[in-house]
Amino acid sequence: MSPSSRLLPRLAPSAYVTGSVVAVVVVLGVAAFTAPGLLAFALAAGAAVLAWGWAGALALPSPRGSLTVIVVGGLALVLSVAFRTGEPWLVWVPAALAISMIAAFAHQLFRVDGRPRLVQSVSSVVLALTLIASGVLLVPPSHTRVGVWLIVGALAAAAASAATDLLGRRPALQPWLTAFAMAAGGLASVVVALLSGNVWTTWLLVGVAAGALSHAMRTVMAPLPTLALARPRLVAALASVLVVGAVPYLVARAFEPGALLG
Repeated sequence: MSPSSRLLPRLAPSAYVTGSVVAVVVVLGVAAFTAPGLLAFALAAGAAVLAWGWAGALALPSPRGSLTVIVVGGLALVLSVAFRTGEPWLVWVPAALAISMIAAFAHQLFRVDGRPRLVQSVSSVVLALTLIASGVLLVPPSHTRVGVWLIVGALAAAAASAATDLLGRRPALQPWLTAFAMAAGGLASVVVALLSGNVWTTWLLVGVAAGALSHAMRTVMAPLPTLALARPRLVAALASVLVVGAVPYLVARAFEPGALLG
């Protein structure tokens, strides 16, 4: 690298994360519109990508073991809902999540490095599994038209909230980023409701909740020194989309039960 190129300003990490969020949203949105099976496949791929970069993003000890646990646990979580065609949608999810968490603890027994940062290692792997578990909750609503639009509303809210992160380049606006994320998420989801002919009030709830959760996930990961690198940025973006997966399912359960009929 020449001395002159080192003097060029670099694009802020938030722009890379925002672009990655939009890419993940597009992939999951198209998959949801196409077929529940394709959405499950996309989530399995997302779980593999999360596992691929999670240990590096959080600078965890025993990265290979962490990767193995997250990959196997993530695939188990996806499979626990992928072949369900009706209620109870989540009958196998608790078992898959419990076994995955047991594997996360068992993995520590086989470490030969003296087990430094044991608590951080276990809790970080469990967090990754929880994010994947949240993401797989997108699959049940994808079996109905209303459910698909709820998914699209949540994904659009995640993308809109990621776009508001760019406002953080102005110090005066940084205290308002959470409010901006919630407002942008709500607006994006309402637009989805109006375009699809659904009641906008329910989608407003989806958008505000999804925008807030997505923004919170990126805010938690933003201080990590590793976010100067491309792979951790992708992991942060993916995590901030997976975390909103519970929103369409819970809102459907409470306000749009027809979205979960299958």
